[in-house]
Amino acid sequence: MDRRSFLKTAALGAALPLAACGRAAHDGRVRLEGWDYEAQLVQRNVARFTELNPDVGVAYTPITSAQFIRKITAEFLGGGGPDVLYMYDDSLAGSVDAEYLQPLDGIDGVDRIYDAIYPSTAAAMTYQGKRYGLPYYTDMQALVYNAEILSRAGISAPPKTLDELEAQAVRIKRAGILEFPIGVAAQLSDTTGFWLWALVYANDTDLFDERLRPVMSTSGSALTGVFEWLERVSRRSGVLDPACLQLLPVPMDNAVMAGRYAYVITSRYALRNYNDPAKSRTAGKIRLAPPPSLDGRTRGTVSSTRLYCLGARTEVRDRAVRLLKYLGGLDAAGQPYTARFWFVQRGLGFAYRDLAGDPEITAVLRRFADPETYAGLARIARARSVTAVPWYPEFEQELQRATQQVLVGGTTPAAASASLDEAARSLAKRYE
Repeated sequence: MDRRSFLKTAALGAALPLAACGRAAHDGRVRLEGWDYEAQLVQRNVARFTELNPDVGVAYTPITSAQFIRKITAEFLGGGGPDVLYMYDDSLAGSVDAEYLQPLDGIDGVDRIYDAIYPSTAAAMTYQGKRYGLPYYTDMQALVYNAEILSRAGISAPPKTLDELEAQAVRIKRAGILEFPIGVAAQLSDTTGFWLWALVYANDTDLFDERLRPVMSTSGSALTGVFEWLERVSRRSGVLDPACLQLLPVPMDNAVMAGRYAYVITSRYALRNYNDPAKSRTAGKIRLAPPPSLDGRTRGTVSSTRLYCLGARTEVRDRAVRLLKYLGGLDAAGQPYTARFWFVQRGLGFAYRDLAGDPEITAVLRRFADPETYAGLARIARARSVTAVPWYPEFEQELQRATQQVLVGGTTPAAASASLDEAARSLAKRYE
């Protein structure tokens, strides 16, 4: 979220109690705020920190995910705000521009942490050459497929190209197994359409160049080719579920677990539920593969990162840094305790490269995914550099709308790419 959007969101915060916006007298405890994912587990981990650091008190406040940005914005605008907080990679640049966060460069151990994590995670936590976060979790998009359905259609291996994906889906459809073998979450939303980014990044191309100028309609961009494939599978062969236009990730997950899709493009994390016998009819049947590319030589995918940050106005900086490093960094033995904790407990993707070869991590991972494929996706992943521009949220909406227009036949693939180039140039000019 850019600064302008932060301030706009803050206007909604007028409905919040006034006390939430002002700075209360600091009681010496480190104020930790994050969205309300598994709050009891967070509290358990924080309790361990305070046992190890009896001189540091922590006041942990979980906030409903849908209200998180609005709540912390109101606090920061009121002169307060948490000492340590969760942050979305999408929102980092705007938070820095709004002067809510402080850089971590120069803090002891930060260089070592950044050397130990995947480059895509490091890039997602860096803005204008400065480091602003330590990793909470990271994940990558993959082609997820139902091996049993493929086997029933006589298919022995997942596709490597988009053309092969379409051909396999046609084969499944003609065999009468599924009418719509492919599913994607293509409903307009305020979150990122990661699956589309993954299909572009699989070709080692981007939507923007190194100076963040749009290149979507140039000959070297894969976006038009991806759009052409979407047009075929939705308008011609008919193997992409037309309900994808109203589909969000959770309903798509439910459809996979009910056996209604042979292929989806989603995060690695989803397999934790997909292959859970207590939750899924397809447990034990779901596999990971790299996103298929146009030429069959997948060279990338897209990553997403959630991070821990340090509030710009903290009055207990030294204590806050200790908590920050406990949550996102390495312990005295050089181990990322909290990253390991979250993976073992809930399967959240880890940013630390060495954990990929850790025996405990591997044993847990084998319950729901192939460890080598899982780690391989992290090695080829890239963060979205365009999140660093203030108009990224608006561009993301334009990208989702253009994708929908291709799916319904409202525009041609080439025209959609050209319109996105123009939209990006217009947004950049408006924000000058």
